[in-house]
Amino acid sequence: MLASEPAAVVDRETLNVDFPLCRDPRHEAAVREVLVRAVELLLDRLPPGKLTALVLTGSFARGEGSVMAVGNRLRVLGDIEFLVVFPNELDFYTFRPQMAAWSREASQAVLDLIEVDIEFGPVAVDYFTKLARPSIFVYDLIRHGKIIWGLPDVVKRIPEFGPDRIPADDALYLLFNRAIEQLEAYDRTERLEGRALWDLAYQRHKLVLDLAGSALAFFGRHEPSYEARPHAFARLLADAPLLSAALPVAYRAELERAARLKIVPGDGRGVLAPELTTAAQRDLIRRQIVDAVPATAAFLGWELAETLGVRADLPTLLRRWARRPTIGRRVWDWGKVAFHPTAPPLPLSRLRAAALFCRSTPRGLLYAAGALAYLNLARPTATAAQIAALLPVRRSMLGVDATGHRRAITALWRWCVRNT
Repeated sequence: MLASEPAAVVDRETLNVDFPLCRDPRHEAAVREVLVRAVELLLDRLPPGKLTALVLTGSFARGEGSVMAVGNRLRVLGDIEFLVVFPNELDFYTFRPQMAAWSREASQAVLDLIEVDIEFGPVAVDYFTKLARPSIFVYDLIRHGKIIWGLPDVVKRIPEFGPDRIPADDALYLLFNRAIEQLEAYDRTERLEGRALWDLAYQRHKLVLDLAGSALAFFGRHEPSYEARPHAFARLLADAPLLSAALPVAYRAELERAARLKIVPGDGRGVLAPELTTAAQRDLIRRQIVDAVPATAAFLGWELAETLGVRADLPTLLRRWARRPTIGRRVWDWGKVAFHPTAPPLPLSRLRAAALFCRSTPRGLLYAAGALAYLNLARPTATAAQIAALLPVRRSMLGVDATGHRRAITALWRWCVRNT
């Protein structure tokens, strides 16, 4: 909070913060104070009656938050995620634009305690009764979401469902999103240092965990707990011989190691060696991103083959999968792009968009382009022309090299897929 603006007075006795947050009790007091200050900041910034509830989600809600100690400083690997619940859609749209700034402000407000990225995700209260559909996120929200402040039964308004109800596409989208995040990380590495490099290194371990998580959800066996995921995945492989045969031999050991580091990161040495120079850390992270491509490709190929009911190489599977959306789905998704509330990060071409309408949705095209560009990090898989042909961007603004295409993909993905 800004020093010139006093925080709202909050009766801490009314807050729900007395539950496990991470596996090291020495760090929990600092994280609990983060939860309290998040409520204080929101109540201070919002007019009275505009905050219906604040719900903690993610790994801290499950008691599996990653907190490492570096010298006398605490640092969260990843972020602390909240749903900020508004009483109606009007308030949701009114205050939504300020969430990013308030997230940064809240992160700065707790720097005396802990280094952390706080993320406020706005929703209207009707989300829980009308919009929440079976998905990995909603499944975890029902079972592990913690109401820190406000309406005590808001999460219980979502109808219960089992892991078998999670759509296979939700698991597949998780793979695509993680691959594009790694694509983005590959290019960002050269510009970062310090804590930002630790965050990229952590993403690599999160990728390993989410690959197994995607396969489990795809098979109807979603396992929210990172600690339990390696064992659940081992059981899955016994029933998925094609996936087992496609995986790199080292993956299961990497999964067990990633789960240990996620739960107890210690001083973070296992995530990124602090004695390395910045240049050496950057090189290591980029090598790790490339080394992870075969495992990601194995999971992606298996899920696409199961979805389509065919066996083929990954580029062929991507082309066939991208053509699946119906005409109605394409009209809806391209309409959302046409009437997007913010300007695109790169100038779009109406002619190219019209031609691409016949091939897929914006999401399908970006996922296919992102996957091909990601595969290219490890070995040549698709030409620059093939990737460019999937993007509705003016050719003159797209560039001709792989770096320009990667940046276009990640920018468009953040604009019309990640932020919707």
